[in-house]
Amino acid sequence: MPIKIEGYTFLGPYYHTRGFDRDFGCVYVLLNRLNQVVDVGQTNSINSRIINHERKMCWIQHGCVDSGLYVYIAEDENFRRLLENLIRTKYRPLCGEV
Repeated sequence: MPIKIEGYTFLGPYYHTRGFDRDFGCVYVLLNRLNQVVDVGQTNSINSRIINHERKMCWIQHGCVDSGLYVYIAEDENFRRLLENLIRTKYRPLCGEV
């Protein structure tokens, strides 16, 4: 079931433990079962980034054991960075730096 964050529709939830059929650039958000923002990031290759993410243990510690991944597909890197920063600043994720 998609969710809205800052007016943008994020698709999901998906499993962060496996890749997608096709690769794409996006802003990604991980939510736990309490709907807390666990992490946010951006990438030009979701399959490369999510599978081997350096904060995956933090995700698990905060309730995203295998799912909770939402994506907003966007190819423009400048836009992705702006949206990531907006979400990170407003929601102060449990993992990563603000």
